Amino acid sequence: MAFPSTLPASSLDALPTQLAILDIDGTILYTNEAWKRFGTENDYAGDASSIGMNYLGVCDVDPDQSATAAGGGIRSVIDGTDDEFSYEYPCHSDNERRWFTMRVTRFEHEDETYVQVVHLDITDRKLAELEVDEKANRLQNVAGILSHDLRNPLSVALGYAKAVLDEGIATERIERIVSSLERMDDIISDALVLARHDTVETTSTVDLQTKAETAWSHVETGDVELAVADTMLFEADDSLLSHVFENLFRNAIEHARPEESDTNLTVTVGPLLEDPDGPGFYVEDDGVGIPERDSDEVFDAGYSVDSEGTGLGLSIVSQVAGAHGWCLELTESVSGGARFEITGVDRRAAE
Repeated sequence: MAFPSTLPASSLDALPTQLAILDIDGTILYTNEAWKRFGTENDYAGDASSIGMNYLGVCDVDPDQSATAAGGGIRSVIDGTDDEFSYEYPCHSDNERRWFTMRVTRFEHEDETYVQVVHLDITDRKLAELEVDEKANRLQNVAGILSHDLRNPLSVALGYAKAVLDEGIATERIERIVSSLERMDDIISDALVLARHDTVETTSTVDLQTKAETAWSHVETGDVELAVADTMLFEADDSLLSHVFENLFRNAIEHARPEESDTNLTVTVGPLLEDPDGPGFYVEDDGVGIPERDSDEVFDAGYSVDSEGTGLGLSIVSQVAGAHGWCLELTESVSGGARFEITGVDRRAAE
């Protein structure tokens, strides 16, 4: 069977991808210029066009697993088991790592059945994926070091320092040591949340008021008051949601009140049930608010107006919201304080 003369060969030659047309026996009837060029550049021993060669026969004698998979896929399209077949495989040269995707489709032309085989170079995408995986692995290794190799001796040092402090020895200096060790522990805790939680695997039903009040009890609040306007049920990762509330509470307690001021401060939590972006909740305060010039930076890791802060609190809030698929927005409360709105939560639990 010859290649159909009425098919637009010149157009196929213009394609940057390698393309071949086979008959139903697997014999190559046509290859475009990209196919021939690839064969020439890679020192193919025979005719670079491969025309007349049986593609399936080559796959059958090649011991490589990729060739076996390719042959099986082509046959599945020829016999109609599959409408199309796609297979990703490596094809490295002596000096370059390369990956391709083979796509096989069947088509009819003048009452004859043909198979089109296209090889698409996906090296750039694959290298990018490998780089992401490598960075993720390094990040997990760092998280392991923070969690075990560093945190364990830090806990021991902090325990001894507090014991010495309780004995009243060199109190002022020991207090500084304890404060530094506790800050190191806070930094490690925040860094671990950032390193380990890009996605949410499982959720459970949570109650807004209960979660807010529980988180409030875990934060040093001083004379700041918590008000819960109302409650609702929604789906969330219970542990990660705690990080959201605790960090938003700490942000309000540490930054909402003017320095050296004894002004009463209230942090309010409430549901957003009629928001156009979907149901959600807010955390706001009646403090000094966040300057507009800083509104685009507050969620960046490392951003802090306090030299004693880790600069990771609001970054953690942003990452946890993103991991849930929620939207996070910084606005202004009615009193001029900071208001953080989280929308797009799943309220299936309330149905």
